[in-house]
Amino acid sequence: MSSIGNETDVLVVGAGPVGLAMACELLSHGMRCRIIDQQASPVQNSRALNVQARTLEMFENMGVIDQIEAAGTKARGLTTYDGDKILLRMSLQHIREEESQYPFLLILPQSQTEHILGERLSELGGVIERSRELLDIRQEEDAVIALTVGTNTGSKEEIRARWLIGCDGVRSQVRKVQAIPFEGTTAPQEFLLADMDLNWNRTRETTHGWLTRDGLFAAFPLPGGQWRLFATAITQSGKETPQASIEVFQRLLVQYTGDMQTTMSNLTWASNFRISYRMATTYRKGRVFLAGDAAHVYSPFGGQGMNIGLQDAYNLAWKLALVLQENACESLLDTYQEERMPIARWVLQGAENATSILVTQNPALRLLRDYVVVPLFNLKSIQRYIALQASELNINYRRSSLSHLPNGKRANVGRGLSWRAPHAGDRVLPGKCLSYPAHEHTNLHQVLWGTESHLLIFTGLASASKEYAYIVRLASNIESLTSGYVKAHIVVASSEKPEQLTWNGSTLLDPQGKLHTIYGAQGATLYFIRPDGYIGFRSQPVHEEPLLSYLSKIFTLSLSQEIIS
Repeated sequence: MSSIGNETDVLVVGAGPVGLAMACELLSHGMRCRIIDQQASPVQNSRALNVQARTLEMFENMGVIDQIEAAGTKARGLTTYDGDKILLRMSLQHIREEESQYPFLLILPQSQTEHILGERLSELGGVIERSRELLDIRQEEDAVIALTVGTNTGSKEEIRARWLIGCDGVRSQVRKVQAIPFEGTTAPQEFLLADMDLNWNRTRETTHGWLTRDGLFAAFPLPGGQWRLFATAITQSGKETPQASIEVFQRLLVQYTGDMQTTMSNLTWASNFRISYRMATTYRKGRVFLAGDAAHVYSPFGGQGMNIGLQDAYNLAWKLALVLQENACESLLDTYQEERMPIARWVLQGAENATSILVTQNPALRLLRDYVVVPLFNLKSIQRYIALQASELNINYRRSSLSHLPNGKRANVGRGLSWRAPHAGDRVLPGKCLSYPAHEHTNLHQVLWGTESHLLIFTGLASASKEYAYIVRLASNIESLTSGYVKAHIVVASSEKPEQLTWNGSTLLDPQGKLHTIYGAQGATLYFIRPDGYIGFRSQPVHEEPLLSYLSKIFTLSLSQEIIS
């Protein structure tokens, strides 16, 4: 994380989960980076809990998945009650093996997430500069200058960076000094949170919730044996809302659930809060970006907030790295807001609608919730849809300009691809395969680890050896043309590499053709994969010219090289 004096490539403001992930990703891409935070020490309480499947895939690529899984608790669904009567069992097991390796919700306190990401930052040479507060920002043509102060020493420092990213939360100082509006509303209901011990015997395999006419009561299993409790606050007329405490939650437990046996103890954290639904009007102002809660904030129902912020970091870091390395034009950075803002808006609207129904005091809406919505949620088709949406596995960039060719057409060339196959803009599916020559079992997510872009070329289920020469020349040409920041992989539907395939690069074996089937590759097919694991371009049959045309949108390529025929 070295810099020359007080100069650096990127200054990250805020060392929460999003800021730490952003700094880790930038360092992984070889960027100079500094990360500052005004707090003297990391958070010590649980705060954000839910880590969704898509974020677990991101952590896998970052090299921290083993630590994350070991520290967390796997919740495989949600059980909803009316008293002791079970109204709904919602399962995440509807996520299929070929869709993700993580068919569960990982419950992990924010403090532990930050600890693991902080250790990864240190491994990459990074240091969190704590007790350093941002005061002001001044932008120049080719740099941004941040005025900072040491909160303990009072010493001021101007940090000069090519780019600055505000990951400093809902009260973002970066957003304030850049005068970026944060539009939205704050819900009228007040909620209580607490982490404590419960002496009940309910399974820790699921979360538990009660929907009543008075409000919501929920319990989430925490690592180590404690539970996170969440309840709608009940305020008596003319009195202030009570502060979260064991006594208050003990009373609410009885009122909401009818449980008079369970006792509570060992309160380790408690908080009162109101839900806000807000979004920044822009994610970028000149050389300054916003990410995470600095850009958007909404209801914790569904556990999307931290995850959406982490995916912001995953989306922006590789683009910023390419621009800083002069391997891409600055216009690539415009796709950060283009891709991420619609997702945040969609999640915000969904969370607001869901929350209003869950905690409604309106008798008509309660009837709708109890007799229409909850029964519908028992349907497997609905549960599968919700599981894919909540896990963020269904999030895609199909409407992004990076999922279209320069002429505006969608970046799907050819007519042979099945509509079930992944589209340009979709997330890469992790189908299984064998490495060559080791013949070790692996999957595409493991193959695509790292910071490069990737080119997958399937030879087809009924591959013709006469096509091998063209495929090999194309793979070699792309790797050469992009100076190695696009890595090519040839996938053959065989248990051995064909003798006619004279390719010395990465080869993947698909003995039963299952991976070919998942990707609709009955014939020779190619997929270009971005560093963040999303498909940018696909083609069947394999043609280099439209691929080069597409790549020229992302990379600063010299297309004078002769196109193979």
